Amino acid sequence: MADLRYPGLRNQPDQGENRGWLRKSIQRFLRAQFGRPTGFWGNTAGKIMARTPSNQERIRWTISLLDIGPDDRLLEIGFGPGFGIELVSKIASEGFVVGIDHSEVMVRQASKRNAKAIRDGKVVLKLGSVSNLLKFNEPFDKIFTINSIHFWTEPIDCLKELRKLLRPGGVIGVTLQPRSRSATDETTKEIGEEVAMNLERAGFSKVRLEIRQAKPVSVACALGIR
Repeated sequence: MADLRYPGLRNQPDQGENRGWLRKSIQRFLRAQFGRPTGFWGNTAGKIMARTPSNQERIRWTISLLDIGPDDRLLEIGFGPGFGIELVSKIASEGFVVGIDHSEVMVRQASKRNAKAIRDGKVVLKLGSVSNLLKFNEPFDKIFTINSIHFWTEPIDCLKELRKLLRPGGVIGVTLQPRSRSATDETTKEIGEEVAMNLERAGFSKVRLEIRQAKPVSVACALGIR
């Protein structure tokens, strides 16, 4: 029987359903901001990414696997707030670092963080996409990307294009750490193996998978050589 005091009440979601819908909406919004930061909340997301110890550790670990030399040319896809750019530009002190990110907010934030290196001509940060790469006059020695490949619509095709930007013997590193609540160390291993297989399909050789224990779940980095 319908509740005559509140016509149509039984057709409305209860408070629990409303809370669940709101929580999911907020989660979707936050995921979007960390994937492609925009506006005020995107700027806030970038600051969080730059300051979070787990993010910093993941970046440092990835960089350590690349064996960067002082005169290397490097390219980072999806540099976010520019913490990784800052680190590699100090290691490649006589080299050159390029970053590409599809978020204007992150380009601005990373440019502030790397202002001196940009002024000195050691770092160039560009707004762009891995699916529509810019043209470069010289090949790179190392290319890396961290927690961005899951946003690529055609990962194998993108990896093929990145391979073209590497010099013979150049190295690519693709790092990821699953962020869903249901993710486990096994999830990391499975996704890492898939990325490694995609590197092989894209033409990279001597592909290997490195896994580092971390919280909330382990981190994987698939590396390949042109």
